Amino acid sequence: MISNPELIHYACIARSDTILAQHQSENEPNMEALAAQCVAQAPPNHTLFTHTVDNRTYTFLMDPPFVFFAISHHTLLKSQTLPFLHHIRSSFRQTLPSSSHAHHHFTPLSFQPQFPSIFDDALRYDSKDRSLRSEPPLNPPPQGLKKKKRPNDAPATLDVSDDVSLSPLKHQPHDRHTKAKHVWKKHVWVLLLLDLFVCAVLFLIWLWVCSGFKCMT
Repeated sequence: MISNPELIHYACIARSDTILAQHQSENEPNMEALAAQCVAQAPPNHTLFTHTVDNRTYTFLMDPPFVFFAISHHTLLKSQTLPFLHHIRSSFRQTLPSSSHAHHHFTPLSFQPQFPSIFDDALRYDSKDRSLRSEPPLNPPPQGLKKKKRPNDAPATLDVSDDVSLSPLKHQPHDRHTKAKHVWKKHVWVLLLLDLFVCAVLFLIWLWVCSGFKCMT
């Protein structure tokens, strides 16, 4: 249960890169563009991914072709954010029977009317009241992926490293410095090659004028 709703800056349900429903905090009204970039770059082949930067935590719960995504304040615990997203997925499951996936026409914000009640229920949801492991995925996960079990009957998630980067989320000054150093080295080599070329041309002209090394004698 999340006692302070303002800790959730943004939450949405997406299918691929199409946002079907969303919630934006009044204190963070300009999250939609950033969220669209994040959803479009959701890490593939993962069921769960979290990343914290600039006092915000970005949490993805992937259930292909759907993505359940939230941007929260960094003080909100993962043990609160994950049940919140799992409950959104469970409620979405009830509004969209699995048999209708192939026939439903998904359009931007097509599930927006149902989302306010889904969001409010998820805020009040207590993970102790119900086992999340009883909820099968909307679609079976790809085979061949290694999974690990979490303690306390939490759902199994892929073994993912938290340092996987998403370009709109993570600043990379070290990469920029490395790239600038590489460009500088490349320019130095180009200048050296040009100098060698000019010297070689001058040497050949000298040999031609002097008919070899006769000028030296």
